[in-house]
Amino acid sequence: MSTHPTRPTGPATSGRSPRPVPVWAVAATAAAAALAAWCVAVPLAGATLAVPGAGGTTTVGPAVVALTAVVAVLLAWPVRAGLARSRRGPRVRVWRLTCAVVLLVSLAGPLGATTTASTCALVAMHVAVGAVVVVGLDPRRAAVRRVGGGR
Repeated sequence: MSTHPTRPTGPATSGRSPRPVPVWAVAATAAAAALAAWCVAVPLAGATLAVPGAGGTTTVGPAVVALTAVVAVLLAWPVRAGLARSRRGPRVRVWRLTCAVVLLVSLAGPLGATTTASTCALVAMHVAVGAVVVVGLDPRRAAVRRVGGGR
């Protein structure tokens, strides 16, 4: 007879917190999601992603797409860390509301794109990265380290 408790598996565990996900994995997934949208829009559909800038029109390439996705994750990380440490209140609800507000504000950029195809593609990239951030950095997924090694 084993003295170690067993973990239940299956549908009965649906109320448990999701497994922690490393931030680097969320950043890589966000970059991959944004690049997938870019690949559909630019090489496959033939759209030119251009946005007006200070020095004229700027073309949005794959490096900018990937880097921007990673930066978005890195900026969201401390917000998630703060929420994960909070022991009270609706952490998940606050996280989702914060993400929704940031996503809506971020959509101001794509709405200034030069063509409708650019706007649609850029909005798709923003939504893809936003979805990865919301799910991947969910405060319930944070591995909170306790001082002293106690449980």
